[in-house]
Amino acid sequence: MLEKILGNFGFDWRLALANLINFLIIVWLLKRFALKPIKKILDEREKKIKKGLEDAEKAAQNLQLTRETSEKTLLDAKKEANKIIILANKESEKIINEGSKLAEEKGKKIINQAKEVIEQEKKKMLMEIKSEVVDLVIDVSEKIIKQKSEQKEKELIEKLLE
Repeated sequence: MLEKILGNFGFDWRLALANLINFLIIVWLLKRFALKPIKKILDEREKKIKKGLEDAEKAAQNLQLTRETSEKTLLDAKKEANKIIILANKESEKIINEGSKLAEEKGKKIINQAKEVIEQEKKKMLMEIKSEVVDLVIDVSEKIIKQKSEQKEKELIEKLLE
């Protein structure tokens, strides 16, 4: 009776069964040959993106650490410079109190030498900081360029495969 009703609507169970089998075969083929390779490519791309982000975070942390180190070094240099200046001032006051013209000249020389030492140390530290920053910028730039070239190669491969 069900077959008559379905037959009136033009339903053939053999044709429906054949369509179902064809559909299952197509689903299996797509899953086997299309979805797995696509998923693999997407997973690889996700790993590369995560690695790039981690590298960028590390570079930012290194840059921050370098900044903190340079600021601390600069502060230490200023403190040391202040100590040297204070010592030089005390020395010059002592010499001035003795009333000797020669002592006064010696105090000025000490102050000038201290300033020169400070300037030299300051220049040296600035050169070191610049060198470190340049190295960090070069490392980050190389990673970015490498990542971009890999992406372009993948895009070209994907276009060729299409």
